[in-house]
Amino acid sequence: MATPEKTYDRLVERAGAQHGFVRTKDLDELAIPQVYIRKLAASGRAENRARGLYRLTAIPVTANDEYHEAVLWAGNDAAVSGEAALALWDLADVNPRHIEVAVPHGHRPRRDPKGRFKALTARLAPNDIDFVDQIPVVVAGVAIGQAIERGLEGSLIGQAITTAATRGLLGQLPEARLRVALADRNQRAHQVTKTR
Repeated sequence: MATPEKTYDRLVERAGAQHGFVRTKDLDELAIPQVYIRKLAASGRAENRARGLYRLTAIPVTANDEYHEAVLWAGNDAAVSGEAALALWDLADVNPRHIEVAVPHGHRPRRDPKGRFKALTARLAPNDIDFVDQIPVVVAGVAIGQAIERGLEGSLIGQAITTAATRGLLGQLPEARLRVALADRNQRAHQVTKTR
């Protein structure tokens, strides 16, 4: 049987790879009884953040913690997307009101009572997802395409395209396609304005 120190060490190792967060699913995978995390929470060594999601207080807080929390809150195969992905990739000067997370069709996470996270269903191929700071996130091209579709300000999208291309996150053809999509969206918006 594992000693309490070894149990805690295994839990800290898992939490360290997830910005301090652990799910009850992680406890099951580590063969640690779920009552253990509740005892840690009662003693102030863990914080209950959502149903089945805890943060170990021993792990230092970092700038990207909330992004990882959002993905773990949403569940398996989730990835940061949209404007939040642009922020995580540091592609544009965006300040998302909430962290959008793409989830597979048919998956419906519980509503976030604090309104910090928003789950949207999306069909993503495995090559549509990458990692930033160990956090699953849609690739730059997908994030920019989502931002175009959702009406993010054109100058911020232009900034994201330029930054992604400069950093080698977009090839020439995807960059050109995104610029055309942005120009088409701007033209449609201009035509709607003219007809009013």
